[in-house]
Amino acid sequence: MPSSPQMRGLTHSYPPFRSQRILQIAMPNYYGNEKYEGPERIVVAMDIGTTHSGVAFTHFYPGYHPQAQVVVDWPGQARRNDGSKTPSIVLYQNGKFKACGWLAMEDFEETPENVAYWFKLHLHPKKMLKTPESKAFEVPPLPKGVTIERVYTDIMRYLMENTQIFFETTTPNGPEIWKRLRDTIVIILATPNEWDINQQDILRRAAIRASLVTNENADLCLEFVTEAEASVHYALANPYEEWLKQKTVFAVIDCGGSTVDTTVYRCVSTAPLTLKEACPSECVQAGGIFVDRGMELMLNERFKETSFGNSHIIRDMVKAFEDDVKPQFDGTKDEYSLKFGTVREHEPKIGINNGKITVSGKKLTDIFDSIINQIIKSCFKSLVDQKTEHVILVGGFAESPYVRRALWKALKGHGIKIVRVSDHFEGAIIGHIKHFVVARAVKETYGGCVRQNYDKKLHRDRKHAAKLYADGKKRVDDAFHPWVTKGTVLQGTARYKLPYHIAWDAASTSKNDLLNGLTTVRIEVFAWDGEDVPVWCKDEDGNVLKGMRLICTLNADLSALEGGLQMMNGPRGTKFYRVDYNVCVYFGGTQIRAKLQWKEKGVIRESQVAVIPYVY
Repeated sequence: MPSSPQMRGLTHSYPPFRSQRILQIAMPNYYGNEKYEGPERIVVAMDIGTTHSGVAFTHFYPGYHPQAQVVVDWPGQARRNDGSKTPSIVLYQNGKFKACGWLAMEDFEETPENVAYWFKLHLHPKKMLKTPESKAFEVPPLPKGVTIERVYTDIMRYLMENTQIFFETTTPNGPEIWKRLRDTIVIILATPNEWDINQQDILRRAAIRASLVTNENADLCLEFVTEAEASVHYALANPYEEWLKQKTVFAVIDCGGSTVDTTVYRCVSTAPLTLKEACPSECVQAGGIFVDRGMELMLNERFKETSFGNSHIIRDMVKAFEDDVKPQFDGTKDEYSLKFGTVREHEPKIGINNGKITVSGKKLTDIFDSIINQIIKSCFKSLVDQKTEHVILVGGFAESPYVRRALWKALKGHGIKIVRVSDHFEGAIIGHIKHFVVARAVKETYGGCVRQNYDKKLHRDRKHAAKLYADGKKRVDDAFHPWVTKGTVLQGTARYKLPYHIAWDAASTSKNDLLNGLTTVRIEVFAWDGEDVPVWCKDEDGNVLKGMRLICTLNADLSALEGGLQMMNGPRGTKFYRVDYNVCVYFGGTQIRAKLQWKEKGVIRESQVAVIPYVY
């Protein structure tokens, strides 16, 4: 995208900115003895995982202590575990939605091409596919004619409809309360650490299409929280006094279905409990499904020349592995037995006896280790560098005895102790009530592509491209204006004013030209993953430089700035018109927001800036 000629960045030194059974979790540890005194409302937290999804909700009522409840009844569910999760699969027939969750499982076994499964991988950013192992991983295609936004729309609608049924049947006067508060329900979506505005935009559109929120109230009623932050809120809602003290450094490693997120926190105080991120979080595509895929590849190789090499039979074997062997595997046996069929399945020559096969413990260890090594590589340096004392393990993949043991072996030499917490997603609700995390570390350097004052030291390689403007200043295009640098710890949601201006030669500019010049400006926002701060965004032909990632464009309508125009004196007696304005960018939360601000006759005025995600 070419740089707008109206972007005039005067960038010098700016501060870095860096039977319905109800599962309940009472919240006295982080909410104290105070009763809720705000407006009555409902908050719903959705965790749409790679393999399973779940929902927690809270009804906030004045004078009562809020409690998080988990939806534990899903259509077609044969009570499994605690019933709190439903499969993340969506069934289509001829491009039309048919079923979700357990109701889609039978068709999944028979016609997987009609089912969207592991669809979360379609949203993973490209940089999460940077390891050789991840690049080789084949993401299951979506059903023909179905987009990823459509899949999220359908599963969100399914989750919300069943949350409503559960709320209405387990809450006194539930139908009346839901109807009264429906238009103000706050939806919280948990996402991996590495997801950013691009993924959030798709989820936002899906939430609107699914009627969870409206286009008008989405900014108020739709929130995003990282899965790691939701996990730490849940973990610390339980007793932690024995190990968490002021200045304690600990990490949360969230081992999910497709990603493993690591976030390191430093305890600022315990009364009240206040945390801040010690360094940028890590995210690697190395979750539990990659063990399943490793098993599938091994079985395909083993039975490829036999009648058992059929894709349906292999799928049954993998399913049996997921249900029986994988949760118990600890690497201590030479062989593991895998039951996948009936006793009639009997081929001793290829190792199949009465519907069972044996799998070498060494081969299973190799499969697990190939994934665990990526996890350790992703998080090890951050944990050691920050002198981490404890690691909280959460997520379904962390329930594996072998995973826990492997991580313990890797970390024990550095005095890091592991704290295991059961896998719950009420943390998004808890975080909504009480924000333990008051500071977050920026994962990349963010900045704008601007027309910058010429600096002979910085810009000497483009001296020939510098141009003289009406105010007598030389400037160069396509410079990188750093707004917040990688690793900067932001306190809460920080607002930073980025000063810009537009200037015209008064002698050659008419009033109509001035008004026509106050149109929409586009400020491209880039992310840079390196440790340094680059000088340029683009080369001299306008191509984005390698390593730069365009994440969004800020579109600001300048037509309202007419009242802020000033006549000023230029060099050698010339005069020029100038209008100054600030683009106020809000960082520190999980979303980027921006406003336009200017002065008109001494009065500060503001207008909204549209944040347009870049679609790759």
